[in-house]
Amino acid sequence: MSQKTTGKHVIIAGAGAAGLTAAIFAAGAGAKVTLLERTNKAGKKILMSGGTRCNVLPVVATLDDYHTSSSKNLLKRIFKTWSVDGCKQWFTDDIGLKLACENESNKWFPESNSAKEVRDLMLQKAEKLGVRVVYDAAIDRLEQKGDGGWVVNTKDAGRFEGDAVIIATGGLSVPTIGTDGMGHVVMHQLGHKAGPVYPALTPLTGDYQPHKDLSGLSLNVQVDVYSGDKKTTEANRSGFLFTHKGYSGPAVLDVSHFRHPEYVNISADKNHITSYLINWDGADREEWDKRLIGKGNVAGVLANFLPRRLAELIAKEAGLEGRKVAEIKKNERKKLLKLLTAYPLPVSGDEGYRKAEVTGGGVPLDEINTATMESRKYPGLFLCGEIMDVFGRIGGFNFYWAWVSGRLAGLKAGGE
Repeated sequence: MSQKTTGKHVIIAGAGAAGLTAAIFAAGAGAKVTLLERTNKAGKKILMSGGTRCNVLPVVATLDDYHTSSSKNLLKRIFKTWSVDGCKQWFTDDIGLKLACENESNKWFPESNSAKEVRDLMLQKAEKLGVRVVYDAAIDRLEQKGDGGWVVNTKDAGRFEGDAVIIATGGLSVPTIGTDGMGHVVMHQLGHKAGPVYPALTPLTGDYQPHKDLSGLSLNVQVDVYSGDKKTTEANRSGFLFTHKGYSGPAVLDVSHFRHPEYVNISADKNHITSYLINWDGADREEWDKRLIGKGNVAGVLANFLPRRLAELIAKEAGLEGRKVAEIKKNERKKLLKLLTAYPLPVSGDEGYRKAEVTGGGVPLDEINTATMESRKYPGLFLCGEIMDVFGRIGGFNFYWAWVSGRLAGLKAGGE
């Protein structure tokens, strides 16, 4: 990246994945950069990601891996500015991070399996380029100056004046690391649409005791999501986990947001009913019909294909506990097949922002110039990362969005 000096001063709010990336590219474009972080540590979400391993990037990403209430064409324009391969090369060549591919999960991880290494190398790169990092500097409000510049007011660290501001404050997910949604409040104060927002990629909860007794049991399933009697989507992941509070695993996390009416692709009706139907091993009714033969009891036959505890529970719920397969009546068989292929998951809620990987909703893409990430309302104001109405499925997709949007905002704000 060029080391020319543009004479511009860029202030960035938020030293997470998007903010660090923006800082590196703005400084690399020749700008003076001040990076404000509301907590005492940069990249806290990076540090905890991937079980502290940090799933840096997916191996492949498409538009279908992302959710937004804005036009997918707008999202496409942003992703076209930096490919997954280009981003990976930046990490290896410019940041100095050695990556290893985990093919079974479609992810790139650091060879060291250390999220701290990812954060540390990015922070070191930013500081080497002259980025000034100010900690315990939570933004309070923004003021646009008469000459087109900006004043960033913080709660405890004073005022900062610059030519451009990048908002990379994240959302409301994982409040234990300091996220508070202040960026959304500031955007709303400026007249941007900044909501509604909702927790996404979060475990679902349920009060059904027999399922709580299965806590810790994991298997591969197919999840179909219905709004009323209309099929909305199906999970493109199969990992499913019973927890002591309900349900988790990639198949559940990827579709947890569908229960929120704020997610515009479902319904504007706050009384809408979302149901999750589970096919326990992906086999259809015809295949199960062929499997249900022999002289054994129902639970025993089901246990040939499903975990024993689950097989026994399904047999019991079908009213076939202790019964032989040969004794099943036609109506009982029909009920059993439904429980095996379209089991209605008794969901009562979700674990909210406390366990959410990301925040859904935020500033719509049509309120920014997607060629620059600059606000259409305020010249010199740029946005990136989780504050935007974009999120991906679990598995490095949200980091890719942070890297791409942060890079574009940093380059353009820095004066490329």
